[in-house]
Amino acid sequence: MREFVRRGDEEYRNNERSQSSACFFLAIRSVSLLCAMGKLLTPQTRDSMKVLARGFLESRDLLMTFRFDDQSVRNKIGYWFEDKMDSSWKADHTRCEQLFTKLAGKSSEFAKKWSQTTTLAHPTRFAAQNSVACATIWAAIPPRQEDYSATMEPEVADYLTSIASLIVMATYDLPGLISLECDLSRMPTIDIFKQLVSDMVVPILNKSIENLPPSSYRT
Repeated sequence: MREFVRRGDEEYRNNERSQSSACFFLAIRSVSLLCAMGKLLTPQTRDSMKVLARGFLESRDLLMTFRFDDQSVRNKIGYWFEDKMDSSWKADHTRCEQLFTKLAGKSSEFAKKWSQTTTLAHPTRFAAQNSVACATIWAAIPPRQEDYSATMEPEVADYLTSIASLIVMATYDLPGLISLECDLSRMPTIDIFKQLVSDMVVPILNKSIENLPPSSYRT
């Protein structure tokens, strides 16, 4: 966050409505939401974390969209800065997916992840059931018992993966993207953190069971 604020201030002073300024606005918002999400990583509040997770994904994915180096994106950023009631805040998931599929050789499922999180952030039946599960841990008489490890391991893994994904989207200078010129020496732990997430956390997510039926979100 300190590096994003430092670089964001430099860009803002140079041009408060530039492409880089827009990216740093979104990077800072993404980290701010991650900080709040970390405080809600408990069995009793994990439903609230889902609401923040949706906001995080929207900011992170729009950051990725805003980094594409072409005029159509800069036009979109211009609309975004105009505060108009349009869809300029929506990420181009198709384009983001195409880039990461090309680089990694497999789908990152941006739109699917966003849609699944939306299902649990809006007052759907599944979201309400999720809140009931959280509330009965402390409000039922007697309080409902829950296996902490089984419940929270996938939640924590998803949270750590979210941090790692933001590292990639904000600091990696991938082909076709503008450089945000972050000073990586000011963030000396990001590479080892991302590697540890890849080695230890991603396998947890890969084996976790998706509880939402396919009909409850858009693929």
